[in-house]
Amino acid sequence: MLRRVKRRTGMLATLGGLLAAVGAVWVALPHQAPPDSVPGAAATMLPRHAAVVAAPLVAPAVRPAAAAPVDAVHELCGTGRMPLRNAGGAGADAFENLPDPLGRLALQELRERLVHMLALGDARQRVAAWRLRQPEATDPAAQAAWAAGLLAEAHAGADPQALRWATAACSHTEDAERCRHDLALARTRAEPDNGLHWVEWAQDAGSEPRQHAAWLGVLRARRWHEHPVGLTAVTQAALAAMQPVPPAYLRSRLARETLGHDAAQAPEGFAWLDQQCARQPAECAQVAERMAGEADSAALLQQAAALGQQAGWAEARLQALAATTQAFHAQLPAWHEDAGTALACAAAEPQLAHVEAVARRGEVPRAR
Repeated sequence: MLRRVKRRTGMLATLGGLLAAVGAVWVALPHQAPPDSVPGAAATMLPRHAAVVAAPLVAPAVRPAAAAPVDAVHELCGTGRMPLRNAGGAGADAFENLPDPLGRLALQELRERLVHMLALGDARQRVAAWRLRQPEATDPAAQAAWAAGLLAEAHAGADPQALRWATAACSHTEDAERCRHDLALARTRAEPDNGLHWVEWAQDAGSEPRQHAAWLGVLRARRWHEHPVGLTAVTQAALAAMQPVPPAYLRSRLARETLGHDAAQAPEGFAWLDQQCARQPAECAQVAERMAGEADSAALLQQAAALGQQAGWAEARLQALAATTQAFHAQLPAWHEDAGTALACAAAEPQLAHVEAVARRGEVPRAR
């Protein structure tokens, strides 16, 4: 009996040794994946016991997720260089391909900091904060509440630029025409020497006596200031005052948004001014002279040239004014660059420098 037990134990030990040896040989063999064209090849190539021994070494069936493709190393002005993917192809917006901590999330957090900072500032800055808070167009109730708050802030502060920005809220009120009229009238009281306020008030003035009063205001005006890129200048000055100063690529991105608001605030009332000048050409010649010398925007300088043409200015002078406005447009920085360079300092820094220069001296040189 004892002999039989020993014999069985010896047989099992021998069998175990053989299996271990087969397993060791299989592990040592170089493994190659079976060709896809031969179904069931893995099952026919290995004995069942060898497959069991080798099973823990076989790669899992689920493939790991591939790493995001990297197209190039991009410069983030004010942050550094890093590899980024270009998921949308050659013409895609590089900013949209940034990871959240550097892209959309970073921009949103910076915008919230900016709004908070502006809300604690002067009358102009507080209205700028309201402009940046505008809710989505899909929520009319929120738009109406926003418009009421913005208009109340603008009228309370009585800042001429802020009152002009507040016209963006008028389309969300019950009487948009009355809203624009009240804002323009408030501007003429806050800055009566600026002819643009009188022109924009006149288009909604309505009655003949009011239009006559507006024309008298135009004749008395000694300044013609639109304050182009005004909202962008205020927001960029606040960003530059932050500590630490946010990266230039983010400041440039915010400038794109506020420049859209500024561009939508084009001067109005020029048709009314043309009509008045047609009736009173001698007085209009004086208006054109002052406007040409004081205009701080290309739009106002072009209007001055149109009035000067009615007044009989020499062709050489008209050509000089046209050349001035053309020179301004020719030196504008590119705001929609190639996706590969849109975030670099070569793109962001000229944009920010342009905004600063226009805020300081206007879009066109003025006579002093």
